[in-house]
Amino acid sequence: MKKPLYPGILPLMILLSSFVFIKNGDGGWEIVKTKNTIPNRGECGMAACNGKLYLLGGGALPTEVFDPTTLTWSTKAKVPVDMNHFQPVSYQNKIYVLEAFTAGQYPDQPNLKTVYIYDTDKDDWSTGGSLPPERSRAAAGAALYNGKLYLVAGIQHGHSSGTTNMFDVYDPQTGQWTALTNAPHIRDHCAAAVIKDKLYIAGGRNTSYHEAGNFMSFFKKTVLEVDCYDFKTGQWSTLAAKLPLGSGGGSMVNLADKLYYMGGERATETEPNQPRANVFWLDPATNDPWKETNHLKEARNGMSAAVLNNKIYVFGGAGPKIAPMPDGPRNDTARRPPPPAPDREQGPQPPSPLEMFTIK
Repeated sequence: MKKPLYPGILPLMILLSSFVFIKNGDGGWEIVKTKNTIPNRGECGMAACNGKLYLLGGGALPTEVFDPTTLTWSTKAKVPVDMNHFQPVSYQNKIYVLEAFTAGQYPDQPNLKTVYIYDTDKDDWSTGGSLPPERSRAAAGAALYNGKLYLVAGIQHGHSSGTTNMFDVYDPQTGQWTALTNAPHIRDHCAAAVIKDKLYIAGGRNTSYHEAGNFMSFFKKTVLEVDCYDFKTGQWSTLAAKLPLGSGGGSMVNLADKLYYMGGERATETEPNQPRANVFWLDPATNDPWKETNHLKEARNGMSAAVLNNKIYVFGGAGPKIAPMPDGPRNDTARRPPPPAPDREQGPQPPSPLEMFTIK
């Protein structure tokens, strides 16, 4: 038997193919075929904890838990108050809602008065520390780093005014808040994610922008800049790579040390506001620009996203193919005259599909 001329080639090829796989962030979406369904909800939050997905808020609604091993949803404790427009953070078997809008009339929804904490082991809710009133806000980005919870940007007064770049840290052990250095750009309806020792805030818009005769002109005031906070230096910077297309009410996650920004809503000078299906990814360790990968199966605004088992899951929101919320509009996209009621013979609207993204 002849010996191979280049015995080291095969291991090298395997190593290189692995390297290419890690560097590539492209992938595809599929609808998860769950064994049961739950009603749609919008402006909600979803977090991964202990191998399951926890769907929270979007109204005064029960907590829903998805188990990927059984492909089933189960209903848990109802949230204590209406909460919407927030990014939940999972830490030590608990899920924290640092801020949100609560029950109130659009466009002047009030903010939550305190942190709400869901204990996944006990299936109950409790409260934590309160942001100082002058820093209270909703529709902000939130993320975990080294046992502390960080809150950045948001809007202070419903959908009327107070879009901000404030940055705060919450200590879950003491329940205390500490104000930090402001981010470079104001924004709300945005999302945050941490990769290694840096926090990134992306997407969103300036909902405080209104034109005479067009209160909702803010839909076109999206923010393309991506701000980065370095935990080691305590300094902010802005990435050279801007989002190709902005949106408010999108989601962003860290998958394999890459940022994925998806969905949301936007208007342009030539088209009205509508939910989007675009998905972009960025490797911040390189100088490469954002790249677009396969679209969501359903255009969505105000949906929730989380990473579990190296996959991105999204659920809920408003979109052209997604059923309306069960207790009325909980979504910015829905702030317009409702469409005609469907023929009763059509039956009930289907629930929102759960989607899953996998890197190729």
